[in-house]
Amino acid sequence: MKWSKEDLHCLITFYSTNTSIQDIASKLYKSKRAIYHKAVRLGLSRTRIPINRPIDRKHRNIYDKNYYDKNKIEIYKRKAKRIKNYKKELVLKLGGKCSICSYNKCIAALEFHHKNNDKENNVRTMIKDFSKEKALKEATKCILLCANCHRELHYMDP
Repeated sequence: MKWSKEDLHCLITFYSTNTSIQDIASKLYKSKRAIYHKAVRLGLSRTRIPINRPIDRKHRNIYDKNYYDKNKIEIYKRKAKRIKNYKKELVLKLGGKCSICSYNKCIAALEFHHKNNDKENNVRTMIKDFSKEKALKEATKCILLCANCHRELHYMDP
């Protein structure tokens, strides 16, 4: 396919500006590859558009800190909701009630008690800071007790 003088003039005019290659191709009814090829053969060059790259390498930390400062309350609410859901899931997997007195009115009053001394970490901490799988693995080593029965059990044990 031959290039007309008008097409060449249009290519020379628009190629050196910030007009996109796609726009030039659609104006000239040519492919992008044809535009690139003809520009190389004519020795045309485009002005380089600077990449939007920040000067400071720690820009992501700054961005994250600003996001956190603006949305602190929502972040805390989401985390509290996630922790509640994790605990509810673990409580249901362990029966949903106290192993001694069958208390099941309030999930906040239910606690995890390690049967043996094979405690790696506190389940309550693991629910907050670890993955769901790790918390579940630790919770399977436990029995579910209400706060009252848990205190009584620890009071009895020296």
